[in-house]
Amino acid sequence: MAAPLTVLQEREPVGAAFCAVEEGKNGTNKRGNIRIPETLRTRSPGIRTGLQDGVPEATGLVLDINTAGTQVSVSEDRRSASYSLKRQRRPQTPERFQLFPQALSARTFPSGRHYWEVEGSESGLWLVGAAYPSIERGGEHSCLGYNARSWGLCRWDNNTYTVRHGSKITDLIDVPNCPRIRIWLDYEAGHLSFYELSEPIRHLHTFSASFTEPLHAAFGVWRENSWVRIIS
Repeated sequence: MAAPLTVLQEREPVGAAFCAVEEGKNGTNKRGNIRIPETLRTRSPGIRTGLQDGVPEATGLVLDINTAGTQVSVSEDRRSASYSLKRQRRPQTPERFQLFPQALSARTFPSGRHYWEVEGSESGLWLVGAAYPSIERGGEHSCLGYNARSWGLCRWDNNTYTVRHGSKITDLIDVPNCPRIRIWLDYEAGHLSFYELSEPIRHLHTFSASFTEPLHAAFGVWRENSWVRIIS
């Protein structure tokens, strides 16, 4: 597998489309050629939208500035992260990402079902997903999605999308038209799902895992003009 720094430098910028959010719609079972496996639909009906009764929205979700890399600019309300050409003056703490412009949420999800919604820039290179507290903070293995301790959906400069975990990177066949994403977690079932907040809401990908630690929401902004914002 190519080194993360090499992969993140390979693609050329183009641009991205944008669409409005439609709340409260039932999702479809497919996005282009990507389908939710029958076993997932059977075991966890709420996987379709993350709006099943009793699934709480993760309110109050903010970034932990103590984890933010020095090239991550964090908004005053701690709900937005953007790539900064100018390095931020921050203490070098054990929690902080040293090599990549990344940040984690202040809260973790140790159990239960939750969802949160994010919006990404129409240009640049960004990732949203989840990570264990034990993710490395320095070296190439600290890159979100390139290790066994994080999972992510990544938007590239050329408006392609991939999902990544460990050594596996998968291209999404049908590119989202909308950079607003719902992330849905069913901790006990071991599902981390991503949905495009289009009309209707559309399933993009589901990771299946046996989670062994609490999960942070995770964010990466790896190029100029990249930003992500928590909108839920």
